[in-house]
Amino acid sequence: MLKILFFLCLYIASYKGNNVQVTVKELNGSQYINLEPISQLLGSKINYLEKSGRIFWQKGNLTIILTDSSPWVLLNGKPYNFPLPAKKQEDDVFLHSSMLIPLLKSGFNLVAEQGDNGIIIFDQKVEIKNVVIDAGHGGRDPGAVGLKKTKEKDIVLKIARIVASELKKAGINCILTRDKDEFISLEKRTKIANQNGANLFVSIHLNACRSRKTHGCEVYFLSRARTDWERAVEARENSVIKFEERELGADLESILWDLAQTEYLSESKELAGYILKSITKKENIKSIGVKQANFFVLRGTYMPAVLIEAEFLSNPQCEKKLRKEWFIRNIALGIVEGIKKFKTNYEKQMNYE
Repeated sequence: MLKILFFLCLYIASYKGNNVQVTVKELNGSQYINLEPISQLLGSKINYLEKSGRIFWQKGNLTIILTDSSPWVLLNGKPYNFPLPAKKQEDDVFLHSSMLIPLLKSGFNLVAEQGDNGIIIFDQKVEIKNVVIDAGHGGRDPGAVGLKKTKEKDIVLKIARIVASELKKAGINCILTRDKDEFISLEKRTKIANQNGANLFVSIHLNACRSRKTHGCEVYFLSRARTDWERAVEARENSVIKFEERELGADLESILWDLAQTEYLSESKELAGYILKSITKKENIKSIGVKQANFFVLRGTYMPAVLIEAEFLSNPQCEKKLRKEWFIRNIALGIVEGIKKFKTNYEKQMNYE
């Protein structure tokens, strides 16, 4: 029978000036850290289900579910596969640092530094500091065009500039993917967001359809389109790839980004709801609802991301209003209000305030 326990030593774990002794065991040739003292240090709680081997690590609304001898972890319902499994021995749970440190960061928003004889844990306050505002289309891609030749690319740029200005007044750093009439590829738009460490990505568009009577606002998050309408909007917005220098296919990179974005699905859906409610309240614009579709411009983002269809340029009455500065400004202020409300609630939830 393979003997898995080789030696035992003590660590000192520190958090907010408090220290606790932590047992470290070598299991299968790797050093494992006893979770129980660290859990007590953080004011969290561990519960066990002996029959299933499930281990529940809880604090506030956070639930981390581990299984004895399994590398799979559920963090608030999201699955993660770690290099090494959790280990349950008697009344203690042991995690390798390759599990413990990422869970402290992703679950508790804490930074952990591991030394030879201890582990120091710091608060990592979650803040939405950087927002990327993406004015859709531009340059050789006009987007939708109204009966009076109003171009989507021009209106959404005006909206984006106002949003950026107002967010900066509120102390939020804002980056525009374009600040003039130029063509920016979908790939470059998402790179701008990722390279600038954006916390949110908001892409602004105007809608269009065959019926000139259709009006209202809808906000999308990234997921598989479910209805004919969502598929139609998805196809129209994704048609911009005809202007791209290379086709956006289902290569390995795009598949990996799709998987990464699913981590932010619930946050993106929540952000979409706040923005939709704020826009439709500002100017009594009809709400068509929060929708989902596989937009290329959202696929490359590693953060909560939404696409706004602010109104229908194909509706003559809407086009007339979209040519008015006061109407454009009210849409922009609705977007700003939605972002600010999401920011407040998200930070409160993530920082356990």
